[in-house]
Amino acid sequence: MRRRRKQHNRRRGGIGLSAAVALCLAGSLLVFARMGGEQWAQQAVRSLAENGDFISRAVSLELGLTPKTAAVYAPRAAAAPRSEADDEPPAESAYVPAAPENDAPVLDAADKAATITVNNETSYEVDVAACLSSDAAIRAEGDGPQVLIVHTHGSESYTPDAAFPYTPTENERTTDTRYNVVRVGDELQKVLEQNGVQAVHIRDIFDSPAYSGSYDRSLAAIEDALAEYPTIQVVIDLHRDSILTDDGEAYKTSCTIDGEEMAQLMFVVGTDAGGLYHPDWQRNLNYVTQLQYTLNRAYPGLMRPVNLRTQRFNQHASPGSMLVEVGSSGNTMPEALAAIRLFGQTLAGDLTGA
Repeated sequence: MRRRRKQHNRRRGGIGLSAAVALCLAGSLLVFARMGGEQWAQQAVRSLAENGDFISRAVSLELGLTPKTAAVYAPRAAAAPRSEADDEPPAESAYVPAAPENDAPVLDAADKAATITVNNETSYEVDVAACLSSDAAIRAEGDGPQVLIVHTHGSESYTPDAAFPYTPTENERTTDTRYNVVRVGDELQKVLEQNGVQAVHIRDIFDSPAYSGSYDRSLAAIEDALAEYPTIQVVIDLHRDSILTDDGEAYKTSCTIDGEEMAQLMFVVGTDAGGLYHPDWQRNLNYVTQLQYTLNRAYPGLMRPVNLRTQRFNQHASPGSMLVEVGSSGNTMPEALAAIRLFGQTLAGDLTGA
């Protein structure tokens, strides 16, 4: 519970502190004026009169009040970017939000739904308007699977609850696919196929027993699937984010849509900024930005800002590749499933032009 300190009145008997300060200041200015510094004294008075902070503090002191200061949101120092070669699973987000993630002034509903924000962690300049106006649409073509779902970090799991009870291992992880992000992939595949889009789901766990090398292992599986199913248009690496306090407490990313609380989603877009080959990253960014626009219009609040990173996250394997963070470790499985259903419906509609 937050405790408030009692405010002590600074007024003593007789003249108040701020009044004494004002008298001393006035006397000093009068002396300067008589010594030939009248112009300087007038300028000083004007500057003080125009200084709202000085006036408010002086009045507050005279009245015995403690001046209020605005709370400033300053995220903790950014963590080192997540590497594809990490030996241990880090917290994937680079900051812990102490306030709503987007604390900009609230726009009206129509404008807010159409707003696209890119958290750019690279040195590249991003023109969102150009991304939205580019020819990046992807449509289902031919007979056969159109979407590939994979999990580089398949052991990522959620906060246990009554509907999905389990005993997680370290860092909210489990290899039991009933309780980890693979279960979310099952749901996405089902929703896509219910909406007329065939999908292939690779349910292998690539980050256990060894986390290091998980991206190499998942890349081999992606390349095999693309060779087997040349009709695949979109490759989705489905993850669960991790946002922790300094004490290790897990945050949840949450929104409410049509009265149902669910996890938020986030697109992570890789680039070649880290020096790895990835010629199509801008095309991927254009596609993801346009898909986010569609999702924002349909479900305001569902999507976190697009995250542009220096790593490529295997997204060089095929145009139309994306990494999707489904909630965080503080979310429950039902919240993650509710969110991925909306995502799957929207993606299917986008692919089929429905």
